[in-house]
Amino acid sequence: MNLIKQIEEITDKCISCGFCESACPTLEPDGYNSVFGARGRVILADFALKESSEGLELGNSFYSCLDCYACVNVCPAGVNAGVVSELMRELVASGNKGKKNPVAEMIKTSIMEYGNPLGLKEESAEWAEGIEFDDSSTMLITGQMYQMMPYTRKINKVRKYIDENLTINIASAMIRHISLIKFSRHFYNKQLRDKMNGDLKNIVSMLQKSGVKFNYLGAEEPYPGMFLHELGYAKEFKEYAETVYNLLKEKGVKRIIAIDPHTYDIFKNVYPEVVKGFKIPVVYYTDLLDLEYRKFNGNITVQEPCHIVLHNNNFKAIDILNSVAEIKLPERSGKSTMCCGGPDELLFPDTAKKVSMKRYKDLKAKSDNVITICPLCYNNLAYDENVMDFSEFMGSLMVKK
Repeated sequence: MNLIKQIEEITDKCISCGFCESACPTLEPDGYNSVFGARGRVILADFALKESSEGLELGNSFYSCLDCYACVNVCPAGVNAGVVSELMRELVASGNKGKKNPVAEMIKTSIMEYGNPLGLKEESAEWAEGIEFDDSSTMLITGQMYQMMPYTRKINKVRKYIDENLTINIASAMIRHISLIKFSRHFYNKQLRDKMNGDLKNIVSMLQKSGVKFNYLGAEEPYPGMFLHELGYAKEFKEYAETVYNLLKEKGVKRIIAIDPHTYDIFKNVYPEVVKGFKIPVVYYTDLLDLEYRKFNGNITVQEPCHIVLHNNNFKAIDILNSVAEIKLPERSGKSTMCCGGPDELLFPDTAKKVSMKRYKDLKAKSDNVITICPLCYNNLAYDENVMDFSEFMGSLMVKK
């Protein structure tokens, strides 16, 4: 089925009831502009397919969707506006509808050229210096998500002082001279980098103390290509994913340990659909932990990651947290959980900031201690020192033998 038919099959089911707007995290931050909400995206997609979209700015509406899938869980007709946005992004990225986004094009070009959205291939492996790994066919794949957060935070801080037109011009120049993106290595938040490196080391330590044998590819580790997939570059993603799979086969990888929800989701659910013969088992690192923990003196709340609870994946992290502390979840939890805003950070930092602040306040209303289980969630919600990554929190409670 071609793209247009896929989109029409979904949009034709919409009854325009608006229930999805109560769950969509981007509608309010964008001033209740209808095209930045779930229902508006479905209506806009339907209009763009049936009428001339020449001159229409379609990209921002669909690119700003967080792909959290919160909308489908409240829709009486079962319409997934997130999938509509994904398919429409593919149309935009292919040049068939609307205008391409220069920042998205820059990210795509960097991934295809350097194997990393910001050209940070070697820098993404520096955290592991001095750690001894096993000669094992089980491979730790970081997805390079923890490593990129200090850079995106610093870059977005700089972007606050740059006009949006200048940002577009810079991105357009980098597309033509993509080697310029390597200058991003000089723009990072040192405090956050030290913290994220510490989280990565905590993850390795907890796995090793649980008796798990695994290896790490260092600077050869492939970025899985999440942004290519999420930004609609279907053709490029397929080509890139096949390259990643060939590398994993060459390295004799028989099992993947993922440490963030986005990497876990893409290897578990997307690669098998796109890459012929991909059957490498994928496990989330928290499912392998076998440790003793002391009780936490207090209660906690948890930011459940969308790519786990809303994308129908499962993991043991919540059970582990529940064993050490009383969990007070916010009103929007489980299948109704609210995104942290992280996926919008590179393209729409202002929207991401507003979404994250709203979610932060919801979480803090339940407990002062907020636990995240995703580097994007931590980066977007860490407004105070009582917001902690799962690895930091559980590492501090680990009983030393």
